[in-house]
Amino acid sequence: MKKFGMIFLGLASVVLVTGCATKETERKLVCTSTQDEEGMNIEQVISMTFKNDKLNHMTMDVNTKITDDEVKENWSMFTESMDEQNKESDKDGVSLKVTKDDQNYEYKVTLDIDVENASEEALEAQGFADLKDDNSTLEDNKKSAEKDGFTCKVE
Repeated sequence: MKKFGMIFLGLASVVLVTGCATKETERKLVCTSTQDEEGMNIEQVISMTFKNDKLNHMTMDVNTKITDDEVKENWSMFTESMDEQNKESDKDGVSLKVTKDDQNYEYKVTLDIDVENASEEALEAQGFADLKDDNSTLEDNKKSAEKDGFTCKVE
């Protein structure tokens, strides 16, 4: 009986030292929206990765394509205006990149946020000051995005 007790204590010690293995779950929510307005086609794609139902990474792409010839004539004014609103940056877990295609009249903005490592200052600069404190689940975000006209899928 003493031998059984020693084996049990040994196994219990191993479990305590190594800890109980909890599987970390990761799911991705991808939401898209397309709008045609005033000579422009605007496609938005928001990709959110959740670990254990907590947002830890988000990428937003907004691709604007000019479709009207009259608006194309003002391409340089359009890009200057967009450049003023979208200053490229890459700091403290938050990056904003701009891509312009003058041949096809496309202007793309990509915002990439590493929520876990992003500084409060970098988040605030992009309008996401409360992102770290947000406890919205994947399902909460899906419902909210679909209410705003996005089509969402869980990957």
